[in-house]
Amino acid sequence: MVDKPDKSESKETAALSEDILDQIRANRKLESGSSRRVSLLIYSRDGVQVVQLSEGQSLVVGRSPPADVTIRDSSLSRQHASIEIKDGEVFVEDLQSTNGTRINGEKIDSGKAEAGSEIVFGAVTASVHMMKPKEVRQLGLESHDRFLSELEAEINRAGAFKRSLALLMLRAAQYKQSHVSRWFPDIRKRLRHFDRLGLYSPDTVEILLPETSGQEAEELAAAVAGGAESLLCGIAVYPADAKAGEELLEVARTSLQHASTENPVVRAAPPRRKSEEETGPVVRSSAMQKVFSTLSRLSFSAIPVLIIGETGTGKEVVARAIHDGGKRKDSPMIAVNCGGIPSQLVESTLFGHEKGAFTGATAQAKGVFESADGGTVLLDEVGELPASAQAALLRVLEEKKFSRVGSQKEIEVDVRVLAATHRDLEDMAKSGDFREDLFYRLNAMTLHIPPLRERLEDVEPLIKHFTEQANKINECSVWGIDEDAMQLLVGYSWPGNVRELRNAIERAVVIAQGDRISVEDLPERVRETEPTTQVTQVDTEPAREGEINLKAEMQRHEADLILKALRQSDWDRKKAAALLGLPVRTLAHKMQSHGIRKTSYEKSD
Repeated sequence: MVDKPDKSESKETAALSEDILDQIRANRKLESGSSRRVSLLIYSRDGVQVVQLSEGQSLVVGRSPPADVTIRDSSLSRQHASIEIKDGEVFVEDLQSTNGTRINGEKIDSGKAEAGSEIVFGAVTASVHMMKPKEVRQLGLESHDRFLSELEAEINRAGAFKRSLALLMLRAAQYKQSHVSRWFPDIRKRLRHFDRLGLYSPDTVEILLPETSGQEAEELAAAVAGGAESLLCGIAVYPADAKAGEELLEVARTSLQHASTENPVVRAAPPRRKSEEETGPVVRSSAMQKVFSTLSRLSFSAIPVLIIGETGTGKEVVARAIHDGGKRKDSPMIAVNCGGIPSQLVESTLFGHEKGAFTGATAQAKGVFESADGGTVLLDEVGELPASAQAALLRVLEEKKFSRVGSQKEIEVDVRVLAATHRDLEDMAKSGDFREDLFYRLNAMTLHIPPLRERLEDVEPLIKHFTEQANKINECSVWGIDEDAMQLLVGYSWPGNVRELRNAIERAVVIAQGDRISVEDLPERVRETEPTTQVTQVDTEPAREGEINLKAEMQRHEADLILKALRQSDWDRKKAAALLGLPVRTLAHKMQSHGIRKTSYEKSD
């Protein structure tokens, strides 16, 4: 039996004050809306920071404590602005910050933000969203450095299991006026829970798609670009387009630069090139001067050249200089990545095929060698060629003849062959993984390209060169670099070589807040080279009893002198370099090689 409400209770409820009734209504409103919460999405160099806001809560956003929400960005004041929720509405108040606060582009002292509003603190953008807890967890937009680490880890996994992956870079067609906060949440809904996303710049998102083929990546990109927001997309696929993280990033970024509203999705576009007069190779160090001195003598000959160097050292730049400096410069130079071609298509790619030669061969097609007749072919990562293609290549080198796949007809060709690799072909030949006769044929002349860490004199001119290129491509106006940032760049070991430096400068130009690159604009792995006081042991062979290891003793003595100069100058590297009679960049390199570091280093006045 259900009890009837007591009349006296109804009268008592009716007598409740209006304030209490308002509170009851507010509580019911919160309870009914508990499945969706007001969230502030803050987009910074460190990715997306999600701040959940509660009724009656007031939070201060700033650069450092005592702010409740801290964001490492110099455009923010220590306590920049406060945000408060009242009756489910978002109110923002600027706390007399240096660079101001804006809501939807309008500068405010205080104001109200609706769901979807864009709030800008200094140069940091945030957006207001009504989101379910699950949607908050699925955002996953990480910093560029974290994203790049995950990309490299996924490449290792894909290589071990012979799988593919895709890297997408997305931005709005009118990217100068469209922050990612306006369109990123809609993109996330189209992705799988294990796909990874990074914030490349305020207007560009990078997406890692594991277990994804080139065709699948293009289909997803076409669907995304055809959405409500007009987006452009650049695609790079492992292993077809590139095999390393920095290289995939470069391919995807270059493809994005080629995209347009007429052609919004571009995969593996060729790099943009200027004439040699505009961008001749940067050669400052004695090591590279020696390489180019030899190169100038090779340009007018016809012998094959084997270019050896670590990934990212600029082997294709050297090959291009050989071609452009010789009599073949008016004929085509075609570069092909041997490691990016499926094994069953290598011979067809190099030598062409006849109609019906295999499934999918619907028409006759020329190969790389036929297309480059009279010019130059660069076989990048030549160590990846399968055995059958090695035999066919040897025949071209010896007889200057080949046959298309599916044909017995011989075709004569006049092509100069340049080969490049980061692998030890001589060891591969000895172990039977590479034809010994082909190795000796390619190895008529060998050029060793030193890694960037062995030619640090090239770093500064390369930075200037890449800054100029990035300014022009991205329509930016960054014309300088802070001294502290330059010292870090010169002191970094650059395991990814010139390619890694180019990628770092390109992104620094895009995210720089003024007309100079600062330390904050550099990758985290570069910023972590900040010196500390610890001196590590020098890696040398121990001397036998009674003997003196001259190299080890000299290195220890050099380290002691550097440490003494740094302490004497209160760890001011410019003053220490003057005491030692060294350029600052040379001192930075020697500190790096000796492991000389100082914790909590701050530049002195």
